Amino acid sequence: MSPDRRPRTTHAGRIHCPRLASHWITAFLLLASAACQSAVNPSTALTQPEPDTAIPEASLTPGPTITLALLGDVMVGRAIHPSTETFSYLEPYLTSADLALANLESPLTDAPVQTESPYALCTAPANVRYLANAGFDLLALSNNHSLDCGTEGLLETQSVLTDAGLGFIGPDPEPVYRSINGIQLAFLAFDATSRFDIETAVQAVRSAREAGDIVVVSMHWGAEYQAGATTGQKQIAGELAEAGAVLIWGHHPHVLQPAEWIHDDKTLVLYSLGNALFDQYGLEATRQSALVLVTLDSSGAQELEIIPFLIDLQDSRIIEADLGDAQVIMNYFK
Repeated sequence: MSPDRRPRTTHAGRIHCPRLASHWITAFLLLASAACQSAVNPSTALTQPEPDTAIPEASLTPGPTITLALLGDVMVGRAIHPSTETFSYLEPYLTSADLALANLESPLTDAPVQTESPYALCTAPANVRYLANAGFDLLALSNNHSLDCGTEGLLETQSVLTDAGLGFIGPDPEPVYRSINGIQLAFLAFDATSRFDIETAVQAVRSAREAGDIVVVSMHWGAEYQAGATTGQKQIAGELAEAGAVLIWGHHPHVLQPAEWIHDDKTLVLYSLGNALFDQYGLEATRQSALVLVTLDSSGAQELEIIPFLIDLQDSRIIEADLGDAQVIMNYFK
């Protein structure tokens, strides 16, 4: 990282980590400010005009923006016993965002298990209240557990979410639209863990982009427990970016993977946001995660804010990350 791109500490321990001149990452961490005092304020460097250059006042007025709160895999069944405390640490961020999204790994159904896998994640439909009360808006259903309880279970899940006032994306390759602050968004969700048709995904993204929408894609992909994106993930991301996706939000590996800007910095790829809530006791990395707040305008993603957290399995809840864990988590967003 060059000297003028080093993190700098500002008020309340917030750390600004510019990725590009127009893209920077922020995180809530309690870090000492002494190591960052010499860094240049990138926003000042960007906005201050040349002394002899006059900028019309109207051009300095920022356009409308929206904020998305993004999480990885959420599972509210098996050894997770949700309560009103489960999402309370993240609730202020989820409710203040314009839209809060996660990948739902546990079908909400009473239908019998249909999968032959020993990892059936179906859970009681009543658990939807914990998702609704926490402030979620859209749940991705394009994943390898959506049919754990068969088609009946998937249909019941969709019905349960709808009745609770929650939207869902997928598993059909049809966009879900939202219009906020004059910005039209199209959300798509795909599962690349089996029988994935890249041409179908590319065409869906292209059609939405050509209609003038900001396209956000949920991707269930990658190799489980691997801390880096596979060649396949990168290839898919490149094709979706070329088709017009400005934000690709990934999950399935159950651990964090690095984020990056691709396609001439027009597309932000969050390869994996790991587990947001899951009952995995093995690798410590499966319990280290982050909520990512993405600010978008009419041209795409502009800013990130990272909220590191841990999963407390004993009490089935999300808790604040300590300094050591937070630093590990933030390394994925440099």
